Amino acid sequence: MAKFLSLHVLLIGSVILYIILGAIVFQMLEGEHLDALKKDHMDRIDQNAKDYVNRLWDLAKENKNKYGNADDLIKFVKSETVDDFNDYVDTVFYAHRAVRHGYDEDSPTWDFANSVFFTTTMLTSIGYGYVAPSTFGGRLFGVIYCLIGIPLTLVTVANVAKFLSETIFFLHYELWNKCLEWKRKRKGEVEADPAQPMFGDDENEEEILDRVRLVRFPPLTVFMFVFVYGCIAAWVVRYWETWTYVESLYFIFISILTVGEGKEPCETHVFNIELFL
Repeated sequence: MAKFLSLHVLLIGSVILYIILGAIVFQMLEGEHLDALKKDHMDRIDQNAKDYVNRLWDLAKENKNKYGNADDLIKFVKSETVDDFNDYVDTVFYAHRAVRHGYDEDSPTWDFANSVFFTTTMLTSIGYGYVAPSTFGGRLFGVIYCLIGIPLTLVTVANVAKFLSETIFFLHYELWNKCLEWKRKRKGEVEADPAQPMFGDDENEEEILDRVRLVRFPPLTVFMFVFVYGCIAAWVVRYWETWTYVESLYFIFISILTVGEGKEPCETHVFNIELFL
């Protein structure tokens, strides 16, 4: 039993260690670059805002005596500064698209928590796109990291899934066996010998198949288990976040199905726990 469990622990431990090491490397490769990129975009926004305000002030000051009322002056200034305003909006938009320019409370950073979140979603092929490498070194490392890490993760997930399915099957079989014993006792039949094999040599194929159908775990039950699991996990996410239950349910199921779709991850610092769920 210890040898059996040691394989599961070894695989899970290897994936966790691989995720942590990858997070540290990504943090080193991308952290300073993102901070510098944020600063550059913020400087552009500040400079563009100053230029736009100065342009408004200069036009209003130079033309204040040409118009009889303030409304005409405002219309003139607005018509003359359309391009300046559009440049300012574009600057803010490009900054927001690139780095969220630091105005949002959940603006992306390459701290350790976000790095772990990124490596985990990368290895599970979910890929929310909340943070992503932008340097050549980070992208090259990401390709190599995935080539090794995704197969390792798939093997681990398959191993854990096999362990869970066998455990559930065992519990289901034991419950089914107890029910049969209870029925036999009610009918006054002789209790079966535990050392006796499950299938006898004198049983024909049809009898064996009938008994196998009784032992096999029902697919509908598996589906319901996954559905209930997703609903409970969505309730947990809703409890920690500011989302509605429908939004939480959507987030959970696009995560279970490894779709991702660029959905913004959880806003609190416990989103790695929720991703683990």
